[in-house]
Amino acid sequence: MALALNKGEQVLRVQPLNLLALQLVGVASCQKGDVDRGANYLRKAIQNGGDNADNRLNLAKALLELGQLEEATAVCAPSGVAATPELQRMHAEILKAQGRASESSWTYERLVAEHPDDFEAWNNLGNARHEMGDLERALEAFQHARQISPQSGLVHINMGRVFISMDRYEDACLILEKAALLSPKDPEPLLELGRTLTSIDHPTAALKALGDAVRLNPRDPRIFVAIGVALMDLSDHAKAEQAYQFALKIDATFPAALLNYGILLEKANRLDELDAVIALAQSSGAQGGEVDYLRALALSRKGENVRALELAKTIRSKAVNPATLAQFIGQLADRLGRIDEAFVAFEDMNRSMAQSPLGVGMDRNAYQRAIDGMIAKTTPEWFGGWSSVPVASEPLSPAFLVGFPRSGTTLLDTILMGHSATHVLEEIPIIEKISNSIGDFSAVAAMSETEIAELRSLYFIELEAASPPAPGTLVIDKNPLSMIRLPLIKRLFPDAKIILAMRHPCDVVLSCFMQNFKPTEAMASFLDLTNASRTYDRIFAYWEKCSAVMQFDFHMLRYEAMVDDVESEVRPLFYYLGLAWEADVLDHQKTAVNRGYIRTPSYAQVTEKIYSSASGRWYRYRDQMKEILPILEPWVDRYGYSLN
Repeated sequence: MALALNKGEQVLRVQPLNLLALQLVGVASCQKGDVDRGANYLRKAIQNGGDNADNRLNLAKALLELGQLEEATAVCAPSGVAATPELQRMHAEILKAQGRASESSWTYERLVAEHPDDFEAWNNLGNARHEMGDLERALEAFQHARQISPQSGLVHINMGRVFISMDRYEDACLILEKAALLSPKDPEPLLELGRTLTSIDHPTAALKALGDAVRLNPRDPRIFVAIGVALMDLSDHAKAEQAYQFALKIDATFPAALLNYGILLEKANRLDELDAVIALAQSSGAQGGEVDYLRALALSRKGENVRALELAKTIRSKAVNPATLAQFIGQLADRLGRIDEAFVAFEDMNRSMAQSPLGVGMDRNAYQRAIDGMIAKTTPEWFGGWSSVPVASEPLSPAFLVGFPRSGTTLLDTILMGHSATHVLEEIPIIEKISNSIGDFSAVAAMSETEIAELRSLYFIELEAASPPAPGTLVIDKNPLSMIRLPLIKRLFPDAKIILAMRHPCDVVLSCFMQNFKPTEAMASFLDLTNASRTYDRIFAYWEKCSAVMQFDFHMLRYEAMVDDVESEVRPLFYYLGLAWEADVLDHQKTAVNRGYIRTPSYAQVTEKIYSSASGRWYRYRDQMKEILPILEPWVDRYGYSLN
């Protein structure tokens, strides 16, 4: 290309108006990246006898790239030159770039009417309709394009993108797999496939597709960011961080890489490193909503909530998840006492999550129905049918920390981590995995001694694989919603200690509504206050039923009492667990910093001093909660709280 440019320029020094040389140097300059210079040569070619469709098309492409859309439109509408299909297509693309999607679509419709076998026109019509939100007709246009060119990987990618917009994720994955087979050297379908698989909670499969994509193009930062997002879903934070760093080595100003890397650092409480990333981004000329989001995060962690909120409300970025941004705005408004503004933001967050790939079609009542089924089966007769099984002495049974989500379990598990003889599991779903493996809940009663021994052994195999404890330490399995796994826990570990974290029912329900949980069957209950309160009612109804039927021992610890006097509240807990008191457990801030990445929503709070601002927070939202208070009132009374 450089040699071609050199030869063309030699000709132009001798013959400045040589038409072929003007065309060649114009196109070659554009292809080399000097688009402004290339456009000037193409203009001169058109003005000096080269007014033809090819030159106009190349000039229009250059002007579109330069953002000079009005001149590009004029170039595509010649008076003395026939408006070829290529020029008409370019005109439609320029209209789309101007935000005139409807006119762009009409132009393509005229073009396909005149040239029904024009693959590019049908494909571009599909893209224009997709951009307008006309999804069914976009798919129809792509089907026409596919009939003309069934081996085109491009049209299959575009169909996949429409299926994603239609929330048809399985169809999207199938068509993107087809696109990858048709275009084996193109990383684009693999990138789209990987992103889609991650969005529907299949990160392991996503990594396979993304690994193939990165082998095809190891210089695309988008692929490394997608790999990082999938690894974060798998809780492999070290490798996710490495993926984001690879993306930034390729392009130090790549917005999505800066955003995700900064969020990872903030969640790991590595705030000095977050500040360094922001400074590097700004010095490199990076700007936009992604960097502004990181700046707002840093301001909020420094207590500058007013500035953080003002900045957050200005952010416009496709890379920033709308649910994440809405939650952040809600949290800041809540801290500032702007209750109405905060509540609207949390509603926006939950609406966005309900419309996400995982949230679409999620039955918010399914979890409650499942618990009702367990309540019906957990009877004295059912429990009385359990065969007697000797308690295994080795390995030592774990203790289980349970409680409704947002009951202070993260603060409590951080305090427990501070003890030299404990090993705390932070929401690793081992018991849930074992429960799923046995099938029907009623099978718990019929287990033989051999089956119990095998499942108990499976627990420790999974433990060793996920988080191996030091010899002689007490494993504390913290997973709030293991509350509904009590029969299985007591079947496998009859001597297991149970810790119940308790907090005002209104506070925990409100706090769950304010959290941006991944919408699993259980977490989808928290997308609105009514379902959140009904889920609380069902879970504690089951807890009370298990307590009455099984007569198990447990230690209840109140969040409010821990906030008032942490030592007085937690010292008896260590005695209950059979552990000697160690004063170092009270330095939970040090423990939180040392533990690194914290996977729960409380990652920021546990590095701060114990504060009381979250106690009684619900009362500020009493007007917004008035319709659900009758659901929670029996539990408020039952556990010694008040609605006053």
